[in-house]
Amino acid sequence: MKEKALKKKILGMFCALCLCVCMTGGSKVVYGASVDSCVDKIVEARYANIGSYYTNMIRNGSTFTAKANVSAKIKASISITMTLQRQSGTRWSDVTSWFDSTTGYNLDLTKNYVAGTRGNYRVRAVYTVNGETITTYSSTVAY
Repeated sequence: MKEKALKKKILGMFCALCLCVCMTGGSKVVYGASVDSCVDKIVEARYANIGSYYTNMIRNGSTFTAKANVSAKIKASISITMTLQRQSGTRWSDVTSWFDSTTGYNLDLTKNYVAGTRGNYRVRAVYTVNGETITTYSSTVAY
């Protein structure tokens, strides 16, 4: 009986370790441009209503294009608040924000911004689906 309990404990620790590795190894995904299967599984296990999400920003010259997308597992009240941020030393300052909402299965928000100041930029996207909220960041883009 002790051996069975020990095996369960070791298996639990192993699962927790794997989850931590996925989350830290997948941090680039949460803060980056794509979603891999590990993060998909974490989202699926963690959220009842959020099916998937995507946060990205690209630059063409001085124009930044910020994109945010979220999908719901069921028809839901969905909102996205997307905030463009510029790095000031070690801190991030909000430059501008956009908001959209709907009732349905999916919501896309794409906005352009022409930068007047050089620096490092990123997008913060806050997704809310039927009261469940997740905050993500794009990768940093230099201008």
